[in-house]
Amino acid sequence: MSTSRKWTLRSVWVLLLCTDAAMLSGQGVAQGHECFSIHVRLNGAPVDGPQVITLKTKQSESTASLEEGCFRVPPTMLEEKAIGVSFTLPRNKIDLGGVATGFFTGVWDIELEDKKFGNDTPLPKHFRAKDACAIVFHMGDEPERGLSVVPCRTAQ
Repeated sequence: MSTSRKWTLRSVWVLLLCTDAAMLSGQGVAQGHECFSIHVRLNGAPVDGPQVITLKTKQSESTASLEEGCFRVPPTMLEEKAIGVSFTLPRNKIDLGGVATGFFTGVWDIELEDKKFGNDTPLPKHFRAKDACAIVFHMGDEPERGLSVVPCRTAQ
């Protein structure tokens, strides 16, 4: 797949994610609640999640370490509309560009598959499951929001 097509699809994903989270990001994140956790499953089995993540905005980049089960986002970054998140797992680099700031107060369940996702996780044609991530955001009383991100995963 061409690089321009990959960037186009990533841009569409970012737009959809930001649109889907418009209500959440419009509410903002309450002070003191800039904490979220990441749970990861590979081929249906739980794996250790990241211990350190990289957060990126247009103006800055920061790292966050897992503390008491969650990652804290610097308040200045939460003023942006979206934040890129990347981290490394054994044999995998995960890169989620442009996550709306409204999603940084809950639990993220990230599913990774080497061969095929279930029928409830549609992928665009011509993408392999091993390049994709399926994410479900749990935001307290809000309904769960799920999406597929392609590409987001590279082998290391």
